[in-house]
Amino acid sequence: MNRHLQNIGHLERSVEDDRLRRALAARLDRAFKRAGIRSARAAKRLGVREDDVQYWRSGITVPPLNACMRLATVLQLDVHWLCTGQPQGA
Repeated sequence: MNRHLQNIGHLERSVEDDRLRRALAARLDRAFKRAGIRSARAAKRLGVREDDVQYWRSGITVPPLNACMRLATVLQLDVHWLCTGQPQGA
């Protein structure tokens, strides 16, 4: 029974992680479009592969925190909002 509860907990976290990853991807994609910056240009400025940026924008992967901080600078965004969807201090 305990093993069953552990599996359910893992699945619930996976669903929540997926939801959060997709929300971050949506914020990133909107910010890129608003700023008129393409994935290739951002990748060059961040020192990562273009594929990495495209994966972040589509929600396949999540950028590491240091990349989020640099993305926020490049896209002129609040890093807290970018990572959480909430305004600073909320």
